[in-house]
Amino acid sequence: MADFHKELQILDCDMPLDFKHENAFKFGSIDYGDARWVTVSDMFQIRGVENVALYRTTLTSNNVRHFISHWINCRDDMFEWMRITAMEIIQLEGGLFNELVVLEHHFNPPNIVYFTLAKSTSRVFKLLEIYHEVNSVILSASESYDEHRNGNEEEMLKNVYEILELLEKKKTLEKEFEETRNVAKRRGYRDQIQKLERRIHELGVVYRDGRATI
Repeated sequence: MADFHKELQILDCDMPLDFKHENAFKFGSIDYGDARWVTVSDMFQIRGVENVALYRTTLTSNNVRHFISHWINCRDDMFEWMRITAMEIIQLEGGLFNELVVLEHHFNPPNIVYFTLAKSTSRVFKLLEIYHEVNSVILSASESYDEHRNGNEEEMLKNVYEILELLEKKKTLEKEFEETRNVAKRRGYRDQIQKLERRIHELGVVYRDGRATI
């Protein structure tokens, strides 16, 4: 677990490509200006960190997608804010979002913000906001209610959290609907799905290319 009272910044210098240290990610705030030595396995060890910034990484798109998937499935909170900058273009599409419940926010095209939820019920910061630029990804983990956000942003996050939970329920009901041949059960599932869809629509969700978007 990281010590929130300690900060580490190593900037404006080249680090050994074979650098390894058991405490490399055990600080409350971490900035590595040269993170070419960092592997996705190193990042899996992050726990209870407030801020992490990794610049000049050699991580691939597949590495970044794998790391986000690990965050979603991890039992513990890993970080509150994290920036990953690669030395190549990062592509998040390619399997990452196919099996996940994801909400998109097109506030500044072509840049897109994605929202998804952690699967663990024991997590404090269950909501992940993924801001994707050309060669970098910014990950922000938060609670459904975050007193540090301003009013409008806080209200949006509450809606996002509710929307994602509704989309999760809808996905589960659709799966159960497809798996049963009982007419009464199918009717019940259909009614529940329609009720969820009405609420999702009330919260301002539209679908673009089959993806829920606000």
